[in-house]
Formats: sequence, structure tokens, C-alpha cells
Amino acid sequence: MSQNIVLHQWEISPFCRKTALTLDHKGLAYEKLDYNGFLGAKVVSLSRAGKLPVLDIDGKRIQDSTRIARYLDEHYPEHPLYPVDPIENAQAAVWEDWADESLYWFEVYFRYIDNNAMEQVLDIVCAGRPKYERIAIKAALKVDFALKLRMQGLGRLSYDDIVAEFTLHLDRIEAVLARQDWLVGSERSIADIAVGAQLAEVVRTSQLRDVILARPNLGKWLKRI
Repeated sequence: MSQNIVLHQWEISPFCRKTALTLDHKGLAYEKLDYNGFLGAKVVSLSRAGKLPVLDIDGKRIQDSTRIARYLDEHYPEHPLYPVDPIENAQAAVWEDWADESLYWFEVYFRYIDNNAMEQVLDIVCAGRPKYERIAIKAALKVDFALKLRMQGLGRLSYDDIVAEFTLHLDRIEAVLARQDWLVGSERSIADIAVGAQLAEVVRTSQLRDVILARPNLGKWLKRI
């Protein structure tokens, strides 16, 4: 087992949460390094894409939560993240991709549109940093979120339409969990971790937490993750 595993992360990132959960799933001990406030400028030296998570493991530096998960399954096969059965493996990968590429934008939107949620985000990303950094980071996040949401498409829709679409997704997840304990197969997989990491961040900061937790199977599933 690797003795020096370091997860470079933003505490508020669902993708960093996803990677932490994959490491926990594997039973691997690791250190977290947070890049709060203006420390985020150092991320470009870790990742050419300027994004986190980045994982230092086995003398390697791996970027991107999905690439990290696949690396862990290849090199630490105990407690697999991706099911062995080829059909379940494909289903888990589809759930993961949907969480990373679609569900994520709902989480971004609810943080951007809700001032209380945004303030909670700033409390986390600016923890331990000088107060002046909060002002600059808040302005940068608002501009960044607005631009990305508009380009992605959600930024062009009404709030009511977005909540309705998000609620429909929750209903679908609830329907799956009403019949089985996990999204794919009989054990926790990357599907549960990827989707759960996104929803856990909505629960953490957004007023939509009550909409999520009101669904009994979904709420119990999140606790199990």
C-alpha cells in the first residue's frame, strides 16, 4: 500500500469529494491539501488544465477524478469501484459521466443563484485566508459561474424550469433506489460515489437540500455513501 498519498483539492469541489470517497472506498490513507483563497493560483503548477483534484500516489501525479478512480481500480483492485460484470460496468460509467457532465451544473447553478449558498461557499473556500481575498474571490466566482452556466445552457433557463428539471432527476434516482440499495448492482460503485458527491454538495449549501432529503430512499442512500 502506498504510504504517501496526497489529495490536492478544493474543499468545496464535488469532484474532489468524489476522489476522497474513492480513496475511502479503497481503504487508503491519504493527506488532503486545500488550496483556499488566493492559494488557488498555485493549481496551475499541479494541473495543466488548472483544475483539481490532483492526486500524488505511487510516485505519480494524476489529474481528473475519473482518471484517478480508474487508476485506483487498476492498481488497488480490492473493493472495486467499477463492477466486474460488463453490463453493470457500462451502467456505472454512464451514471458517472452523467453526474460529472450534467448533474454538476445544477449544483453550480443553485450555488450561484442563491446568495446564502454563495456566502456558505465563500466561508469554505476562504477559510483561513485574509478577509480581502473573499471580496475578490466572490466577484470572480460570480462572473465565472454566470459565464459558464450561460454557455452550458442552464443560465438561459428560468429558475422554475431548472428546479423542475432537477426535481425530475431526483424522482428518477428515488425510483431506482426504491428497488435496490445502490444505483448499479448489489454493491456501492463509482455510480453512487459520483452522483452522491454532486448531491452532497447541494445538500451542504443550498436551500434545495430539503427537496433532496424529503425523498426517503435517496436520503438514506446519501448517508450510506
